[in-house]
Amino acid sequence: MEVITFFNNKGGVGKTTLAVNVASFIATQYEKKNRILFLDADPQANSTQMMIPDEIWEDFYGFDAKRPTIMNYLTSIEEGNSDVVYVDVPFKKTENRFAVDLIPGHPSLAIIEDILSDGWNKCISGDLGGFRKTNWLSLLKEYFKDSYDYLFIDVGPSLGALNRSILVNTDYIITPMGSDIFSLIGISNMSTWVRNWMNSYRTAVGLLHDKHNPVSIMKYPLNLNIENASRLVGFSIQQYVTKTFAEGGRRPIASYDKIIKNVPEAIETHLQVLIKNGLTIDDLNLGDIPYLYSLVPLAQTSKAPMYDLTRADGVVGGQSSSVKKYKEMLKVVCNKIRDNLGDSDAN
Repeated sequence: MEVITFFNNKGGVGKTTLAVNVASFIATQYEKKNRILFLDADPQANSTQMMIPDEIWEDFYGFDAKRPTIMNYLTSIEEGNSDVVYVDVPFKKTENRFAVDLIPGHPSLAIIEDILSDGWNKCISGDLGGFRKTNWLSLLKEYFKDSYDYLFIDVGPSLGALNRSILVNTDYIITPMGSDIFSLIGISNMSTWVRNWMNSYRTAVGLLHDKHNPVSIMKYPLNLNIENASRLVGFSIQQYVTKTFAEGGRRPIASYDKIIKNVPEAIETHLQVLIKNGLTIDDLNLGDIPYLYSLVPLAQTSKAPMYDLTRADGVVGGQSSSVKKYKEMLKVVCNKIRDNLGDSDAN
């Protein structure tokens, strides 16, 4: 099972929309490696809101909630221990139109941040308990590794302990970008942050071996080789701001066009250390994803992937053409992602 996290320090770049639609498209449009588990690790739980029908929200978040969320897996860590609690996948693909199994998010994830921050401080001093808390995702990976081909994770834009603990055990990252100057700053911030904690983690692994015997360390599925974590396999450029010109139709206005052209250079400059071996900047560029103003709220209301919206969901007039174009664009994006992973059907 390969873990792919959608992450950028800049919010509002269409990250969640892309993540859930890519996961769904791969789950439904390909013949191999299409068993998908989706983890909503954003305290805002936007992915969860896009998938779970409103009428059953009480089952997950009500006073007498009967169905688990990500917080049920982290109950032991919340109580100060270092283990993950294993429960059945809460929301099955047979219950949603995205055709993926979902571990729903929860706003209380924000509370875990302080606990994981303390775990990180102990981890970088070589403490085994701190390593176990920081590697909680590795425990989850081990449990689900034979059941799924991919674990897709949607995280918030934070540069904090929660996202760090996820990226420590993420195989690959995809970074959706906006066409604004703050996205470029976000890439720079992300680069500095990742480099710093990776350097600390390398040192921590050595301290761990100094303090604990190999038998104790090998009892747990810890990531002891940070060089293989969070390899960049793609970025997209979203949120075009367009203007109608007398000649040439609609196109990005000049200031945004300039930023768009600077994105590949910014990725190559700041995230070079993370790029998966063998991939060029052209390989990484998944393509441009324009605004689809009316389809987004329609998909949210219908709890459906945008490429699968129909007249029964309220699609009217020119929206049918937009759905078709989105599906064609998504196919290009997903083919490129799978090529970059080395998992295309041709391989």
